[in-house]
Formats: sequence, C-alpha cells, structure tokens
Amino acid sequence: MKILRKLNTKLNRDIFYNSLGSFMYCFFQYMLTIVILRMKGAEDAGIYGLSYSYTNVFVVISTFGVGNYQLSDVTGRHNDGTYIAARLCTSLVALLCFTGALFFFTDFSLKTRVCCAALMLYRILEGIAGVYICVIQKRGEYKTICLSYCLKGVLTFSIFCVMLYFLELNWAATGMSAAFLLVAMLIDFPRATKNTFFTAKAEKRDIINVLKPSFVLVIQGVMGNIIMFLPRYMIEKTYSIEELGFFSSITLIIFIFPFLVGPAISVFIPGMSGLYSGKQFYIIKRMTFRMGLCVILGTILLCLSSLVWGPFVLSLVFGEKMLAYSYLLIPTLLASGFMLGCGVLGSVLISMQKRTECFISTIVAVLTILLSCQTMVRMFYMNGAIYSLILAHAANGIVTLGFILYHLRNNVNITDNVKV
Repeated sequence: MKILRKLNTKLNRDIFYNSLGSFMYCFFQYMLTIVILRMKGAEDAGIYGLSYSYTNVFVVISTFGVGNYQLSDVTGRHNDGTYIAARLCTSLVALLCFTGALFFFTDFSLKTRVCCAALMLYRILEGIAGVYICVIQKRGEYKTICLSYCLKGVLTFSIFCVMLYFLELNWAATGMSAAFLLVAMLIDFPRATKNTFFTAKAEKRDIINVLKPSFVLVIQGVMGNIIMFLPRYMIEKTYSIEELGFFSSITLIIFIFPFLVGPAISVFIPGMSGLYSGKQFYIIKRMTFRMGLCVILGTILLCLSSLVWGPFVLSLVFGEKMLAYSYLLIPTLLASGFMLGCGVLGSVLISMQKRTECFISTIVAVLTILLSCQTMVRMFYMNGAIYSLILAHAANGIVTLGFILYHLRNNVNITDNVKV
C-alpha cells in the first residue's frame, strides 16, 4: 500500500508539473495576439493571426505526430538519434512545403510573407526542441520540463513585447525565435544529452520506420489546420487585414475551451479503450452521452451568460474598439462548443482504435468548409466565417457519431454485452 501511495503521489506531481508548464507556455502564446492588437492595432493583429494559422498547417508536417510515438517507445525500439534525425527530416520537408505553398498565395502582402517566415522559423525550433523534451520526459524529469516551458513562455513573451514596442512586428517575431532557442540551448539540449542512456547516433534506415505509423494522422492534422486557416484567409481576401485583426482576436476564445478541457478528455481515453476491449459497450454509450450533454449545456450556459459579461470582458481585454465586433462573441462561443463536442466524439473513436473513421470525418469537415466558407463570408460578413466553422464541425460531429453508433451496435450484435 505504501508503494502504491508513493506511485500515486509521484504521478500526481508529474501531472502537475507537466500541466503547469504547458499551461504557462500556451497562456503567453495566446496573449500575443491581444498584445499586438493593443500595442500596434488591428492590422498587425490580422497579419499575425493569418501568419500563425498559415504556419500551423505545416507545423503538423514538421512534428509528424512522432512525439507520442517516441514517448510510447519504452522498449527502445528506435534510439534517440533516430528520433532527432527524423524530426530534422520532417522539419526540412515542412519548410519546403511552406515555401512552395507561399507562391500560390500571391495576394499576401510582403509584411505578411515576412511574418510567415519568422513564425515558421519559430515553429520549426519548437518541433526540434520537442524531440529533446520527449527524451527528458521518458526519464521522468518533469520539473525540468516545467521549468523549460515556463521560461520559454515568459521569455519569448517578454522579448516579443519589448521588440514590438520599439520595432516592427516581424522583428518581434524573430526575437521570439531567438529567445526560444536560448532557453532550448540552456535547458533542453544539454539536459537531454547529459545522460549515459542517450544515443546520439542515428540509424538512417530506421527513420522511415519512425515516420510510417503517423502518416495518416499527419494528413488529418494538416486538414484540421486548413479548417482554421481558410476562414481567416477568406476574411482577409474579401474585406481587409484590419478586419481580420479584430476577427482573429475575438476568435481566440474558440481555442481556449478545448485547450482547458482537452487534458480532462484525454484522461478518459485509456479507460474507454479498456471498456471497449472488455466489450462494455453500454457504458461507452452512457459516458459519451453524458460528456456530450455536458458540452451542450456548458455551451448554452456560456452563450447566455455572455450577454452579461461579454461587453465588459471584451472592452477590458481587447479595448473599446472591440465592442463594435461584440456580435461575433456568441457565434464564436457556439463554434467553440461544436469544436469541443467534436473533440469528445473523436476521443471516443480514438479509444476504439478507429483512426480511419476519424480521418474520414475530418475530410467531411474540410469539404464542408471549402464549399461553404466563401459564400457565407460574402453573405453574412465576418459572422459567415464562424457559421462555416460551425457547419464544418457539425458535419464532422454527425459523421463521427454515426461511426461510433455503428461500431457499438455492430459489436453488440455479435457479442454478449453486460450492462453495468
């Protein structure tokens, strides 16, 4: 019993350090758009929002979903050098894809292109440092990870703000990359390599084996980020980069709720996988229904309560000018609820090991937004972009729910199901 208590205490402590570091880093990243809006205005906020969503598409290629695979490799199937070499290869491919795709977006201004390049450098550094973080995590050094993420969040944010005040946006984004690299060189790289079990030599023939399992997930991730990029691109193309700045700022709320609830959802995945293996399909249905009901009720409550707190919070965080765009708040909260609902349903499919079905659901969402976004933006102004997002996530959710019910019903028909 004492051993179990010690294990539980260590596990809780590790979760705390890991969550704290991730929260601090993400918090300061989300704050950047608000700082840009308040310090430089809506035009620069629009450029940053468009550039960030554009580079997100290629970040998926850079990371290639190898992080989780690396952490799960407890038997040492591939050595550390191979994982690092794989990340360098995917980073190079992402950079080439990023550069090639940029030629198709001829309506991007020079300032937007330079900002995209600066942010792409930052995201590449994030990906490379992430491999070393995984090495540290496999050794259970969560205090080091927490310190690294906290310093990255605080230092990059501080350097960005100082350089943005004295210089232009593109210089601030470049300075942010320099600050991130400094922390990585002081903490991540030396701490990961300072261990007798670290193997720097890469097995070149083994790199493809590292990348192969994540190929479908990468394509799915790219399409998911296209869903978030396209509405911003359509607003900038149809109206102006300044309008996009206000849109990008207020729609940050879309990501906040899935980000806060995401760690809690991930806790259910191992347990639900066990239930699926144990053929306890009734319990899976009940859990899915309850989680979905919580998302629906929470979304309704947030939308109704925003009529009270919405104007005050918008003016406090974004400034008085944002009040003219307060009509975007309720649709944004609805879109956030739909996104969170898709995350809940997607986690159920993942726990059932139905990756192909997840992929199909994402394709449906991408096709929906491709077909609807431009028309809706022209018909409903900036609200149209959010309506298009809601439609895309609704289509994704319906298809995902259909797959879940099909597999559970199909399994119920061929197995004995005990209701607990």
